[in-house]
Amino acid sequence: MLPGGLYRFVLPKLAILLLALFLGLLTPATSRLGRPTVLILAAIVGTYVIAALSSEDLLAAFVGRWPRYEGLPVLLLYVGLLAVGARVLGGSSAAKSRQYLVHGLCFSMLILAPIAVAEAAGLRPLGGADDTRPGATLGNATDLGLAGLVACLLLLPTALWSKNTLAQIGAAAAGVVTVTSGSRACILIVVICGILLFGFKAFQLFKSGRPVHAIAAFAGFMGVAAVLSWSIPSVAERLFSMETVTGRVYLWEASLQTLSSNAFLGLGAGQFVDALPSHLSDAFAKNVGTDFPADSPHMVLLQLVSAGGLFFLLSVAAAVCTVIVIGFRRIRTAPLNEHKLFLIGALVAICGYGFALMTHFTSPGTTALVCVLAGAILGNAPVLEGPAKSRRDKALDVARLSAVGLALVGALLAGVAASAEIPMKSGTDLAAGGDIPQATKEFEQAKTLRPWDQDIDLLAAQAFAVRAVTGDTTAAAAATTWARAAVERNPSSMEALTALAIGQLGTGDVPAARKTLDTQIDRSPWTSEPHLLRGLAKASGQDMEGAIADIERAAALTPKPERELNILSELYVVSGQPDKAAEVEERLARAR
Repeated sequence: MLPGGLYRFVLPKLAILLLALFLGLLTPATSRLGRPTVLILAAIVGTYVIAALSSEDLLAAFVGRWPRYEGLPVLLLYVGLLAVGARVLGGSSAAKSRQYLVHGLCFSMLILAPIAVAEAAGLRPLGGADDTRPGATLGNATDLGLAGLVACLLLLPTALWSKNTLAQIGAAAAGVVTVTSGSRACILIVVICGILLFGFKAFQLFKSGRPVHAIAAFAGFMGVAAVLSWSIPSVAERLFSMETVTGRVYLWEASLQTLSSNAFLGLGAGQFVDALPSHLSDAFAKNVGTDFPADSPHMVLLQLVSAGGLFFLLSVAAAVCTVIVIGFRRIRTAPLNEHKLFLIGALVAICGYGFALMTHFTSPGTTALVCVLAGAILGNAPVLEGPAKSRRDKALDVARLSAVGLALVGALLAGVAASAEIPMKSGTDLAAGGDIPQATKEFEQAKTLRPWDQDIDLLAAQAFAVRAVTGDTTAAAAATTWARAAVERNPSSMEALTALAIGQLGTGDVPAARKTLDTQIDRSPWTSEPHLLRGLAKASGQDMEGAIADIERAAALTPKPERELNILSELYVVSGQPDKAAEVEERLARAR
């Protein structure tokens, strides 16, 4: 996490992960990936590159986009960490390294647990708005749940079948992290996997003549899970809420529509957020809302198709199947020792993570660890030393050293890119406070540090647009300038067009604003904000009938129409229709 940054949680992690890749590739190998696995990983990268080359925005497809930046460099990072997992954690001789990983995860969970508990209680020890679900150092509540899920499931077998006290404490802390995240998918998966593992442990205790211990172990797990889930109001409320479940269904329907004509090669990384608005519906807008555009389908299968097409999805599926098959085979044939317990935990964690991604998306904060665990399962080929090395082994050494150099360069670049988050945060705060010239300097500095990131223009434009809404004409002019740059780099961005329209309205250029808003509405008639802004633009031109029609449409396209109904009531009053204004006030009372 980068204190003082605008979005503090991804680029700093990428810098550390690239440094870990650099060090991991220099570490003496205990095992390595087999040739079939290497070919599958090459297919994953190859299919992604082919899809990226066919994307409408080549730069975004290769480098990724804010906030997770999962382009080709991050994909290569995931592949490299899988190889490091095999190199450092694979094989029977890597017991010490696996112990370090277990201990590291335990301490990580002991740090995350109190933060997660505090956030679940409504506190904000790391900052953030009171009305959002925080996610500790993961930045996203479901990502926090995924981190807890992976750690808990990895540690549980060691905690249950060994006398490793630290693993037992770590597994308990990871369970607390998972529950307090409020992620229903993560909680459900941990409970199901916990029932299976505790149930098998109880069965063994029962067979060994210790029925009381068996009942206590199983009942204790269920009791603790229930108490944790129901004793925290924010978690209990989400467990019985169907709002996000319904929203996921609408999002998946819209995602399928978006991908239906691009399934073969996909849209390219970072393109989903701009392609989705043209495939929405009235039902989506009314039940989900369009104020915060989704940048992922929130289902890993659709996410993979969106980023790289069907062949990319099939390549990743082949890698997952390979991990599962090899994992089962090794677990079945291995004696009950440290390595077997680690393999069981790793395989369960990977499968649990995959199931949780059926309602979420990948991110560097969670996917990296899963890749390392997958590599630990797949690492099986013997490592040859000295003159016994074949020509192929020497070629692999050359490739490895090349990857070492690239990882070091990537870590340095990611560090510089992460540092841009500090002027981004400063610029946003200055814009909110009305110091537009200084805010502009801060955003320009961020752009210098991250010239490849097209979303800096967009984020700056949005920051100035927030201030422009208050009537600050200087902020409106800045919003127009930055939004035009964002639209020039990405003409399909609905968010950039919205910021541009706000800036144009704020500077009094109503005809230009109406033209911008017409473009948005033609492209996506289901997005609420353009209708609202066009209604305000028409009202400023005394077209009250048109303004009322647009505001009515905006109110119909949002699940929480209080703002729209307030404006609509005022318009009816101004236009001399008090009866209509009273009706709107009744609707507003019901909406509240």
